Amino acid sequence: KRDYILERAKKLMEKLGDNGSEMSEMTSEIQDSARVAKMQAYGTENIPCGDISGDEIIIVEGRADVINMLKNGVKNVIAMNGMKLPRTVIELADEKPNVTLFVDGDRGGNLIIKNVTEQAKIDFIAMAPEGKEVEELTGKEILQALRKKEKSKGYSTTQRSRGVKRYDSKESESN
Repeated sequence: KRDYILERAKKLMEKLGDNGSEMSEMTSEIQDSARVAKMQAYGTENIPCGDISGDEIIIVEGRADVINMLKNGVKNVIAMNGMKLPRTVIELADEKPNVTLFVDGDRGGNLIIKNVTEQAKIDFIAMAPEGKEVEELTGKEILQALRKKEKSKGYSTTQRSRGVKRYDSKESESN
């Protein structure tokens, strides 16, 4: 079946011609749609998710965040569908040894951190760059934010350490 599909694709590509940039664009689009096709539904609430069979999961805010994460190759992701954390996600978080909460870099993200950490066992917290949402991040920005994740034990929602250094406090002292 795979060989048939490859042969058919080769014939279609020959008919289209030698436009290299257009070919790479189509290839990229096909790969993105194949990744998004791997989106599943979990639990009785049909929560959008990727492959959450491993030991580590990443909880994001909504369906669009799951789609963006899958497009960028992060598969172990599940949505919480808004501000309220569904019971099935709480139960799943309790089962998994490594749970990361990945939120938008805005005030709403801080509120979600406070809400979710009170309800479920969260090991790490990752935050999108300030003013950005998870659904609009590039693959590189997603990986950077996940690398900068912090342990939830000592995390304070008042801190704003998302890789952006603040220099305004030193400037105000020297003036």
